[in-house]
Amino acid sequence: MLIPAAHYVTTSDGYNIAYTVSGSGRPLIFLPLTFSHVQLFWSLQSNLRDWLGGLSTRFQLVQYDGRGQGMSTRGLPANHSVADELLDLDTVAERLALDRFVIMARGPLGHTALRYAAAHPERVEALILFSLPAAGTAWPFAFASRLAEEEWELFLQSFSAFDGQIADMQASIQRMSQTVTQTDWKTLIRHWIASDVRDLLPQVKTPTLVVHPRQVLQPGLQESMNLAAHMPDARFMSTDGAMQLGDPGQGLAAIDEFLDDLPHQSMQPVESGSLDTLLRMAGLSIREIEVLRLLAAGRSNQQIADALVISRNTVRRHVSNVFDKTGIVNRAQAGVYARDHGLA
Repeated sequence: MLIPAAHYVTTSDGYNIAYTVSGSGRPLIFLPLTFSHVQLFWSLQSNLRDWLGGLSTRFQLVQYDGRGQGMSTRGLPANHSVADELLDLDTVAERLALDRFVIMARGPLGHTALRYAAAHPERVEALILFSLPAAGTAWPFAFASRLAEEEWELFLQSFSAFDGQIADMQASIQRMSQTVTQTDWKTLIRHWIASDVRDLLPQVKTPTLVVHPRQVLQPGLQESMNLAAHMPDARFMSTDGAMQLGDPGQGLAAIDEFLDDLPHQSMQPVESGSLDTLLRMAGLSIREIEVLRLLAAGRSNQQIADALVISRNTVRRHVSNVFDKTGIVNRAQAGVYARDHGLA
């Protein structure tokens, strides 16, 4: 698998942030993981590499290492804060001129995703969050902080399964040590444990998918469920797996379904009576109505995929659903159906 090239952008307070861009289509910013390195995990045969490959075939995938992590500037001050993490994200988005994008996050940077969405609802199309508690105290402080401070190599060894290469323990520890220094980890984990977004959740109106692999024990499943329950427009999904983001096939399918249900930002307004009629009589989703509009305009499957920033396979599935639900059998009939219902 080709490893994406690393680029750099400098924040207003002087930190060099490493980022990569791979794939094409709908922009998705994958926030730094607890142990982050924008190139390292592309080179390992692991659960995470399978995820990266799947994401890059669906999206313009943007990754970056936060300050103190991976290939970005090391050496964090003791007063590292929420504002610093928000600045890193905003700097990368501005460098790439991303007006609107999806944010995906697992672990403590999920709080950064929520704070950014609350502050910039016009820019964040959707949130995809994995294994996330609303309060940082749900993470195991004694293990993540005290053990890391007293026995750094033992701590890294405990996390060595993170990259999916536990056969060679020493090599795995060496890889892990490239993601963060012991000193910067101490600063980061102290900040992450203190983070709490419980009061913020009702204010985040962005459509959100919360995923929790069933075998992930820290944080517990209930923590992710509670997070979703306190957000106005969130849905919860449990998948198989214990590592990282869980099973890639199940997780990516859940993301596809979630995003397919969202109206595309370029969708033309639909007269409410016609939309209500379609939804009631045919059971069409918002995305299926978008596809029907484009079918009526004579667009090919590839043109529809380009317009909606989805794959051709997804387009074929939506076209099939439209035909099945409405009883039409070809594109010419789709045009007639759309005109009859005020969609063309």
